Amino acid sequence: MKLPDDAFTVTRDIRFSESDPAGIVFFAEFFRMFNDLFEDWLVKRLGIDFARQFRVEERMFPLMHVSADFREGRMMGQSISLTLLLTRLGRSSIAYDIIGHDEGREVLRGSFVNCVASKKTMKSIEIPPEIRVPMEAYLEICGSWSGDAGSSS
Repeated sequence: MKLPDDAFTVTRDIRFSESDPAGIVFFAEFFRMFNDLFEDWLVKRLGIDFARQFRVEERMFPLMHVSADFREGRMMGQSISLTLLLTRLGRSSIAYDIIGHDEGREVLRGSFVNCVASKKTMKSIEIPPEIRVPMEAYLEICGSWSGDAGSSS
C-alpha cells in the first residue's frame, strides 16, 4: 500500500464508547469517523470554514454514495490512521477514497461521493470556486493514487 506522501491523514485512538458488546468498533462508528475526516479535511487541509459553509453560505455536503470494505476489526486501545484521497471532482460531486491503515497494513477502504447542495433548495449546486480551487490542488497531490492499488501489503 503506497499512499501519496502529502495525503491528508488523521490518526486516532479507538475508544470504549465506539465498541460493540464484542469489543470491536461498531460499524456505524466508522461512518462517524469518516464524516469527521471529511470535515477535518475541508477545514484543516483545504482551509474551508465548514461551519460558515453550512450556517452562512447555506451550503451542505450530503453523502450520495458509499461502499466500504472492512479487512480487520479495530478494538478499544488500538489506533487507526485514516487517509482521505480525492479521486474525482464533478460539477457538484466530490469523489474520494478513505483508507484506514495501521503500521502499513490496510484495515479498511471506503469509496464515497458527496455533493455540494443548497440548504434552501435541497438540490445539488455547482462547486463554488472558493471550494473547487483548493480541491483541485489536492486532487493533484492524490494523482498518483490509483484507487485499486490492491488490498493489504
